[in-house]
Amino acid sequence: MPRTRILDDDTVLDHAIALFWRRGYAGTSIRDVSEASGLGAAALYHRFGDKDGLFVEALRRYAEEGPAERMARFSALADPLAAVSGFLHELADLSISDPERRGCFLVNTALDGAATVPGARGLARARLDEMKDFFRAQVCRAEAAGRLSPDADPDALAESLLACALAMRVLARIDPDPGRLRRLVDAALAPLLPREARPPHRPPSLSGKGAPAP
Repeated sequence: MPRTRILDDDTVLDHAIALFWRRGYAGTSIRDVSEASGLGAAALYHRFGDKDGLFVEALRRYAEEGPAERMARFSALADPLAAVSGFLHELADLSISDPERRGCFLVNTALDGAATVPGARGLARARLDEMKDFFRAQVCRAEAAGRLSPDADPDALAESLLACALAMRVLARIDPDPGRLRRLVDAALAPLLPREARPPHRPPSLSGKGAPAP
């Protein structure tokens, strides 16, 4: 039986995050959270309503402690391009360094858990929209400073940067190859760099057609 403990909601949610993140919505029960936290199932129902309510609040806390904190920290940088680069490189580092290959709880939810919990679906969509807004804000700052091409499209660039972030976190669950993740970041950042600073274009190898590889 779970032992009686007085725990604040954030502590309980941290236990729930760890379980939902690793096992997913379907693979985690209220009993699992009760056993992990030491808080009785009845107390969990009283605080969060049901499993769906617990899942949504766990996701909300994760988003506030992870993505939202990261966006606020990098938004505070004076250099908007350094903010974008730092954000993406930090995501790559997180993806590479996680031995459990959990990816991002928010992205995982957008892909599977959100289909089960309507409240989580809306929350995941809103948080990912905030990430796109973060990228757009940095691109607009760089554009206003004259650091981008006059024909730069902030919306298209923001969507491309968001796509890179999502791709990295999905790949983190499958095969977080460091080289591949770094290349994704470089490709996403290339349109933000002066032309002379962009990585050189490498034509595809012809080694498979009898020509020597470069």
